[in-house]
Amino acid sequence: MDSKVVAQKLVCNIYGITEISCWSNLHILQSLEARVPLGLPIDSDTVLRIVDKQGRELQGECSGELMIGSSTRRCYIPETDGQDKADCSTCCFRATGDYVHRYDDGSICYEDRTNDVVKRIGKRISLGLISRKIQKYLDHQDLAVCLWQQDLQKLICCIRTGELKTKLQQRVQTHNILSKLMASEQPDRFVYVQQFPCNTHGKLDRKALLNECVPLMQPAQKILKSFLHDTLKYMGPTKGGKHPKHKKREPPHLGYDISFRQAGGTSFHAVTLSREIGLQMCVDDEQRHLFEQLLDDSVSIREVLCFLDKVKIVSHHTKLKPIESESTTGSSCSNKLSITRMESSAFNLKVQWKVNFKKCVDSAVAQWDDRYICVGAHSKLLCTLDALSGAVISSIRLPDRIECKVRFVNEHLAMVGCYDGYIYGFQPLTGEFLWSVEIGGMIKAQPLLTADKTRIVVCSYANDYNVMCLSADRQCFLWCLRIGEKPIIAAPLELPLKKSLIICTLDGTYACIASENGKVQWKEKCKEPFFATPVLLEDCPNIFLCAEVAGRVHACDTNSGKILASYSAGGNIFSSLLVKAPATHLDHAFVLFGCIDQFLYCLECKTHTSDPAVEFGLRWKLDVGAAIYGTPTLLTLQPLCFLVCCCATDGRIVLANLSTGQVQYSEKLPGQIFSTPCHIEGQQWIYVGCRDNFLYCLRT
Repeated sequence: MDSKVVAQKLVCNIYGITEISCWSNLHILQSLEARVPLGLPIDSDTVLRIVDKQGRELQGECSGELMIGSSTRRCYIPETDGQDKADCSTCCFRATGDYVHRYDDGSICYEDRTNDVVKRIGKRISLGLISRKIQKYLDHQDLAVCLWQQDLQKLICCIRTGELKTKLQQRVQTHNILSKLMASEQPDRFVYVQQFPCNTHGKLDRKALLNECVPLMQPAQKILKSFLHDTLKYMGPTKGGKHPKHKKREPPHLGYDISFRQAGGTSFHAVTLSREIGLQMCVDDEQRHLFEQLLDDSVSIREVLCFLDKVKIVSHHTKLKPIESESTTGSSCSNKLSITRMESSAFNLKVQWKVNFKKCVDSAVAQWDDRYICVGAHSKLLCTLDALSGAVISSIRLPDRIECKVRFVNEHLAMVGCYDGYIYGFQPLTGEFLWSVEIGGMIKAQPLLTADKTRIVVCSYANDYNVMCLSADRQCFLWCLRIGEKPIIAAPLELPLKKSLIICTLDGTYACIASENGKVQWKEKCKEPFFATPVLLEDCPNIFLCAEVAGRVHACDTNSGKILASYSAGGNIFSSLLVKAPATHLDHAFVLFGCIDQFLYCLECKTHTSDPAVEFGLRWKLDVGAAIYGTPTLLTLQPLCFLVCCCATDGRIVLANLSTGQVQYSEKLPGQIFSTPCHIEGQQWIYVGCRDNFLYCLRT
């Protein structure tokens, strides 16, 4: 008797980790079209838990890292469990390293590896998420994998093709993919391969693939030309007088005689290019100069290429700096200081002491009660120092570099933002961490403590909300807001009488929001980004000043945001504004700022009861010999006598008379200066960070 046995075949998704004896979950697929969950535990002792970055368990529909626990199925790991084996009767949870999402029906699906998230120009991006987005626009036989090259800060997309593609087909596909992605998700380079390398376990060998995709270092000019050609689809000059089709905003007949932005470049592209090419440059300031040229509409691509042809290039991807052999503190350090004098001085400063921070000190120095100063550096060090002796009172190492100015709350609490996207509360005298809050993006702007000391306002590079308000006592979120479409580098300005804030962003948006609930009271937009922190006009609570990076200074109405008056400087403005209304000039205030055209500007800002309500005029401007990025500060010599202290990128420190602009002092430090100087009135000492890795204290 014949009988046929039909074997039923099942497709299963089995999931687990070695630390919990391999398999923990099982799911039988009913369809290959629907999402595939990780499944249910294979026994009653296995427990699943989803936690956030702080290790707190999440409930309901959520996303986080999956933890698997069991009291019966576990492996002993000496490296993490210690020498004594733990009690096996308790449930032991192990981290999977997998980022998952739990849906409202209770099913859990894999999303990414937790180490698959990287920071790209201040924004957190998921390599897996971008890979899946790109996959949607590929042929069914093609496969995309995104990789991150840390040294070059490059996002690389590798596409395995089922069929060979011509260069033209690759380029068409590349531009189709780029048009579907946000700027922060767009890969810097696309690489087409026939197969992916595998490791001995049969898994994708990402390291080997990355080595295949990263070419040897190209000349700086070639990097720029390749970027214009491949990413921006800009062809440049062509042979025979024929020109390709250009984007609408590109003058097709100018070739390389148009600006980078006219060719389709954005500020995001400029940062990406400056970072890659900057790794080859011997002088750090040349990288910043390249960035400025790329964003300057008056500088053509041809001029940028000529600049790149002249700069000095190192022979490796990374720049090596000599190890500092000097002692870190002490007045004897001033004997080794190389000083170049610009002219004879009527005033004199001496180096009292200096402290080595191991890397650049670009952050502005904060002081408390004329006794302590605190500053962070690119080395991740955050130090509180004795203002007189320079002795280190406390030293903390944060996870990433620090450009944010410290905000003192009192003698026992200070706050600082970090490149890792967290704001930290710490005890400045002991170095103890008191609390930390994840903001979600790089923090360069000094956090604001409101006048009533109940709220902390943080502006950042976060994708979702670039303005966040925390309660000062418990550090919980009170409200979150997104102003404009870009990050924020300028600190917020508080209007205490109105209980509101002025916020200026990198897309040119400026707005007034209520500090109590985050409600937008008005919002306006300028053409260019704001790097400068807005300031109130002294004795005029209804007028604030702001400065576009393109060189335009505006006086605006706090009630509506309306621009009342403007002044145009001769270059980009990265410096914030300093306002002073001396008692000897009752009808107007002085507005001071530095500019990359190498001038320190002093404007007279007059106010009237009739139209025009505000009027700008140039009182004086002083050529200091190099670009100015830091904000000027004032020194009070006598009740009615003020000096302006200004620092330039060539290391020069200049003191000038506030009223006349006459130079009283000029000296050079050994390194570039991008930091804003700090002045303690009672001592007449100046503190400034330098790119020779030192913080300097200069005294009269």
